[in-house]
Amino acid sequence: MPHKNNVKAVVLASNKKDELLANAQTLMISTSSEDGSDIEWGVAPFVRLNGMFYIYVSELGAHVRAILKGHSVLFSIIEDESVARNIWARIRLKFQGKLTKIERGNEQFIQVCKNFSEVHGPVMSLIKDFSDFHLIEIEPVKGTVVTGFGSAFNLSGINLELTERLSSNG
Repeated sequence: MPHKNNVKAVVLASNKKDELLANAQTLMISTSSEDGSDIEWGVAPFVRLNGMFYIYVSELGAHVRAILKGHSVLFSIIEDESVARNIWARIRLKFQGKLTKIERGNEQFIQVCKNFSEVHGPVMSLIKDFSDFHLIEIEPVKGTVVTGFGSAFNLSGINLELTERLSSNG
């Protein structure tokens, strides 16, 4: 049976992770360049529905072209500096996921665009028909979350569940 302090740490970390996900509006995106020689980086507003993340991004960004070509991608969300209790221990989450491009015009595309408008305002109604933009569904697979000094956990699955506490002791 886990030690009472361990259970408390897991619950606290899980709550901090959930609060970060509830308050965040953007994902940071890292991937390799098209030729693999560099790192590409970008940021995108997201919506989250049924555990899936959705981003609507323009292929004018090199990171988006790399995503569309199937390069590995790392997504991250970091606690806003203005609300962090300690700048050295900002809550941060990174994860990898299975990516699916959602085709224009189908019911899922229409519904997710509607959610974007509800969450992020009317700009979505202006850009939803821009042909250089693509709706990408991200199914979280695995990752890590840091919720403070000495508090880091592996994550797994669509709900980014805490699976294992990480330790610097080897």
